[in-house]
Amino acid sequence: MKKFFALVTALLFVMSTAQAEIYPHMMPLEEMSVGGVGYGTSLGYVKKIYGEPVDKKIFTGDGVRVVTWIYSEYFSVTARTSAEDTTPEDNLQVVGYSLKTNALSTPAGLTVGMSYHKVVMLWGRGELVEDDGRRGYFYVPASSQLPVTLTFYVDADAKITEMQLGTDF
Repeated sequence: MKKFFALVTALLFVMSTAQAEIYPHMMPLEEMSVGGVGYGTSLGYVKKIYGEPVDKKIFTGDGVRVVTWIYSEYFSVTARTSAEDTTPEDNLQVVGYSLKTNALSTPAGLTVGMSYHKVVMLWGRGELVEDDGRRGYFYVPASSQLPVTLTFYVDADAKITEMQLGTDF
């Protein structure tokens, strides 16, 4: 029986590795969260976990209302809706976050400060992106058509310096 479970485990590992090779920049949507905060989480839920933000930035214009709750210079959470939407902030849905500290991790244990190679071992190599002189690798949800990406920004030594969830807008 132990041999059977070992064989099944090995087969599942090979299948997940093969999938990562076929779709090198995909990962499960549930793995795109940190510290319980991910795409679609309400700001009210974020507040239950982390309390009141230390600062807020609100932008209303061009047909959208964007609310960013800042918990520190290392962690912020963003929600977005239409400019006409009068939904209270606590009910808005998270569309992104920025994490620049190892205080939080993904469900798989990935965090800032780790080698990006650990991400590659789990989900394959992400799609390269260069943004304001920074190099990163982004992933899209494996079984979803959501316009969301998780980007791992890395330094010259391939250490993760920031994890950033965002959408096409």
